[in-house]
Amino acid sequence: MVAETHAAGPIILQSLVNACPKLKRLHWKPKDIMQVLPSSWSLILASSSLATSLEVLEIMSSPSAVANDPPPTPAPQLELPSLHCLQVSVDDVNSSLTAVIAKQWQLPSLTSLYLQSTYDSTYTLQNNLGITLSPSATSLIETHGQSVTTLAIDRRAACYIPLHILPPAPVQEFVYYMYGLQQSKSVPFTAVSTLVLLMDMDRDSPLTKAIWRALEQLRKLQDYSLPKLEKVVILSWPLDELKEPHPIDIRLLAETERLLVDPWQQETRRLVNRNGVRLFTLVETDQN
Repeated sequence: MVAETHAAGPIILQSLVNACPKLKRLHWKPKDIMQVLPSSWSLILASSSLATSLEVLEIMSSPSAVANDPPPTPAPQLELPSLHCLQVSVDDVNSSLTAVIAKQWQLPSLTSLYLQSTYDSTYTLQNNLGITLSPSATSLIETHGQSVTTLAIDRRAACYIPLHILPPAPVQEFVYYMYGLQQSKSVPFTAVSTLVLLMDMDRDSPLTKAIWRALEQLRKLQDYSLPKLEKVVILSWPLDELKEPHPIDIRLLAETERLLVDPWQQETRRLVNRNGVRLFTLVETDQN
């Protein structure tokens, strides 16, 4: 096995593999001393029964870069025929692993891909201090995206990955961050039927404010070609508590407000919270 600066990582991983030969889910969130080089991931998995039993693999990177690691060693080809869900960090410190997964791992059963980052998400797409996660995300989607039906890019990663630079993929369910959607020029996933968006709102924000914030920001969807979109799910603290559609008096709406609510009156396109409750319903309040 390749000698590694953080030797505890491969030792622990190998011990885990030996002790649990039929493991179906592996979540690896290491401290710095537990980092595992890409070649070791491939070697350890390929030499164990996990190569055929593993169904869910989650590999998170340490928030801090790993310094003084030896030059990368070529990793062997690896096939994980049962793996249907992969979650991986696309941070720069994990770029060598994502490159190996993209180029040398065969994942014929993969249907769910989750990309995450440990970077500070307060930076914007326009001012990200030179950090870009796009190459890692792009390479993974190019190689494995054609079988993926669910793609999730977490809040932090979305601040560094504008959608318009990603390659097309037949994704049907897409999870993303509302801010990132506002900054993207296009959405390459035209087969999407369910769009899940995280929207930042204080937990004690008024419900009406949260609904109108969602409607205003979703106006951006009109710029995209999403012919199969049927449902948009908004994840936000105030909206999570909604038990039934919030009534909005149609007679009190200004013309600009009508333009915001009209797209969501169709039966073929629903706007809901995480529990599937429509965010609003239009009513006519009795003025007498």
